[in-house]
Amino acid sequence: MALTQSQRNSIASYRVQIEGYRKNLDRLREDKRSKSEYYSNLIKGTKDQNSKRSYRQSKINAINSIVNQIESVKRDIERVKGYIKSVRG
Repeated sequence: MALTQSQRNSIASYRVQIEGYRKNLDRLREDKRSKSEYYSNLIKGTKDQNSKRSYRQSKINAINSIVNQIESVKRDIERVKGYIKSVRG
């Protein structure tokens, strides 16, 4: 069965949403890389064991936060893909 114009427009708008999510995903991955690099430099640059421990924990927290955001965006992409499938019937 052929899609109506309305269905094609819906699918096109969902695809635009997915592209936005993918750009956000790329930005989050870059943030993860740069935060990891930043904290690694802090850890390497200090001699104080308490500071190192604190920086390591901060790094873990920051990376985990970004990973959670990445997983959330991936779920959003899958949700929108489901919408496209439901429109197609």
